[in-house]
Amino acid sequence: MPSVDRPITREQLFISAGVMAGIAVAALDSTVVGTAMPTIIGQLGGIEAYGWVFAAYLLTATTTVPVFATLADSHGRKPIFLAGLALFVGGSALCGLSQSMLQLIVFRAIQGLGAGAVQPIAFTIVGDIFEPRQRARMQGLFSSVWGLSAIVGPALGGLITATVGWRWVFYINVPVGLLAAGLIGGVLHEHVEPRVHRLNWIGSLTLTVGVSLLLLAPSEGIQLGWSSPVVIGSILGAAVLLIAFARSEAAAPEPLISRELLRRPVVAAGLAIGTLAGVVMFGLTAYVPPLIQGVMGGSPLDAGIAVAAMSIGWPLGSIVSGRTMLRVGARPIVLAGACMLVLGTAMLTQAAVIQSLWYTSAATAVTGLGMGLITTPTLVAIQAAVAWQQRGQATGLVQFSRTIGGSVGTGLLGALLATAVGPAASAILDPVGRSTISAAQLTAARGDLAAGLGWIYVVLALAAIGALVLAVRLMPAVRIGEEAVEPSAAVGTAARATMGQRQPYPRRRRQGAGDTPPSMGEP
Repeated sequence: MPSVDRPITREQLFISAGVMAGIAVAALDSTVVGTAMPTIIGQLGGIEAYGWVFAAYLLTATTTVPVFATLADSHGRKPIFLAGLALFVGGSALCGLSQSMLQLIVFRAIQGLGAGAVQPIAFTIVGDIFEPRQRARMQGLFSSVWGLSAIVGPALGGLITATVGWRWVFYINVPVGLLAAGLIGGVLHEHVEPRVHRLNWIGSLTLTVGVSLLLLAPSEGIQLGWSSPVVIGSILGAAVLLIAFARSEAAAPEPLISRELLRRPVVAAGLAIGTLAGVVMFGLTAYVPPLIQGVMGGSPLDAGIAVAAMSIGWPLGSIVSGRTMLRVGARPIVLAGACMLVLGTAMLTQAAVIQSLWYTSAATAVTGLGMGLITTPTLVAIQAAVAWQQRGQATGLVQFSRTIGGSVGTGLLGALLATAVGPAASAILDPVGRSTISAAQLTAARGDLAAGLGWIYVVLALAAIGALVLAVRLMPAVRIGEEAVEPSAAVGTAARATMGQRQPYPRRRRQGAGDTPPSMGEP
């Protein structure tokens, strides 16, 4: 039965504003701290702990996603989302109050715990309150907010640090987070039938520690060497713990990651493509600035322009894909996005040779277009393929796969770059450091850095090609919004009155087309 486009209600708009605010602060915080760190180090000291400020956030934000996603499926989205916001806002305030690097690292870990709940559940709420056709359009908008926030973060961090001080990089999250909590807490109403839940805590512990060791291994390899016992031990420990996680999941009555979910073709394809797309996205944002500043001799602002060009393509791709997939389905859009990803990274492989800011910016813009065309259709298709009780877990896996791919990939690319460049390469990234070396050394260092980055960009292009191959072979044909469905959360009396006039369900429904919660109503 064809679905009917319905107007978006006031309650949906309020909830969308709250979700958008939550997505923005969580995405911004993963990147905005980078440009503030030199100033923070200057005031707090502790340069030897520099990497842990990022690692602490990344570890907790990544490894807790499956746990929070499962809890959201069991207990409802609202309480877990609000709990995540509370952790995030509290951690942000504490970060701003930090008096030492150790305090900052601990408080960043608390921030990461909150982000592990906020980001995936925010997208899950969007999947809950909108019908499939509305969802396809709205997820494009929300995906573009995530991409835009993550990419403009470095420039914003530099601006805040230069004007009101680095502590406001963290304090700014407090009012925005409270606004998001007020909107979601006041407008989103859901009722989940109580039942006994048996979360696989052993599995969550082994997954968290195992993934943590996996993420730490690349950074340890760069600092200590890949033959170091610490690195080998981390890799072996990660393998043992992840195997233990798989065994515990097989015996768990309520696994963190449902095997039945992973057997769905659209879910498996989306996660595989998303992992390689994460390598490209994180790799580009990490390794384009050294080209601009080190090889081309540009300023941090120039580097920000080159990376921010991705924010032009990403929202455009997200919005266009959200509308186009209603007519042609998800597969053609994902294939087009993967092609754009290959084209953008192929252009990037020549950036170290051409050495033009505008050419590099064009390459990142095309890559961003590909990311926008990939992320929205895969997310909407996966959400449409599962019931309400699995939507949180499915959405969390999308975020988890992209972050894992980006984190591990960026670490390995860093190791590749460290082995390819000479000792003077790091000095030329700093305008002051460049003035301390001779012209001959400067030329040689730029050549080494350009060559090393060239190999980095080749690896990113290979990852993009891999994503295209997976899209061609694995991505099924999925049509969105062909049948009417109930939303999974009531969003107020007016919204229920508007959205309650549905077409009756057909007797036979396509797989993934129907997804209602256990029950609905006022809390």
